[in-house]
Amino acid sequence: MEEDEPQTLTSSPAPAAAAPPIAPIPPPPTAALLLRARAVAARADSDSDREGSAPRPSADDYEVSEESRLARERQEKAVQELLMKRRAYAMAVPTNDSAVRARLRRLGEPITLFGEREMERRDRLRSIMVRLDAEGQLERLLKAHEDEQAAASAAPVEEEGPQQYPFYTEGSQELLQARIDIARYSLARTKSRIERARRRRDDPDEDEDAEAEFVVNQAGGFALECSEIGDDRPLSGCSFSHDGTMLATR
Repeated sequence: MEEDEPQTLTSSPAPAAAAPPIAPIPPPPTAALLLRARAVAARADSDSDREGSAPRPSADDYEVSEESRLARERQEKAVQELLMKRRAYAMAVPTNDSAVRARLRRLGEPITLFGEREMERRDRLRSIMVRLDAEGQLERLLKAHEDEQAAASAAPVEEEGPQQYPFYTEGSQELLQARIDIARYSLARTKSRIERARRRRDDPDEDEDAEAEFVVNQAGGFALECSEIGDDRPLSGCSFSHDGTMLATR
């Protein structure tokens, strides 16, 4: 009996499955398709709005805190003041004080206040005119301006007389030198007077002693040279002129 020959089993790899085909890339959408898609989306949005969608909240729907409200009021007030200042600078106001008083009188305002000066009165007129303009009372303002123009045209023209004003002339060299001499003489005497006043303030006795000593020293240097009758009445004193040519008695 013949033995069966051993059989060897060999495994061979199974054939790989075939890869699926790659899908083709779609062509890019044309401009017509894009426009159609946008129209459809816009129509859908409009339909949803008509169906009763909730309205968008406005600025008044939000709750505003007290600080925010005060800050907004301060900002509005500051803006209003800035606009009023700009309008005031642009407003034409008379510069003559008499015209300012007349304009205030025609507007029914007091022509002057206690302690008010010309510039303050003009600023008050400017603020009144700006307030009337802001309140819409332009008719009253224009009527006052027309009355002022009519009164100015109806007033008689006064002839202008000669005006007096200071007139300065150039001084001579003699006048300048005389003023220089007067200043030097006065400044030296003023300096000595101030020094005496300071010494008298610090030590009154010392100043009196110094004056007495000065008088005694001066009297010791005098000598009698001549005598002359000065007047019928007794004389209390005399004084030489600055150059020593004349003697004044009293």
